[in-house]
Amino acid sequence: MSVQTKQRVDIDDVQRKLSDALGPGYRVTVASGSTLKVGRTGVIPAKVKFIRSDGRTVFKVCTTGLIVSRIIQVCAINPRVRHALKKSFPTTSPG
Repeated sequence: MSVQTKQRVDIDDVQRKLSDALGPGYRVTVASGSTLKVGRTGVIPAKVKFIRSDGRTVFKVCTTGLIVSRIIQVCAINPRVRHALKKSFPTTSPG
């Protein structure tokens, strides 16, 4: 699932806002110019990929790693990351 914002955002702003919204139990790091890694200690992090176009940004929260890590990401990490993105940036879709 994806979250679409009404604005273009840069990776540093997303990293900062996600870190603030998720709290100290989560680590948010830059993986590339358009990808963040978000995770908890001991779990392979989920990825947040984003595409900027037409004054908007689309975030896609993706699972990575082995089956066990993917299950943890889908059940615990990804929903919280999506919620934090929606809370931090005005959205244009229910995503």
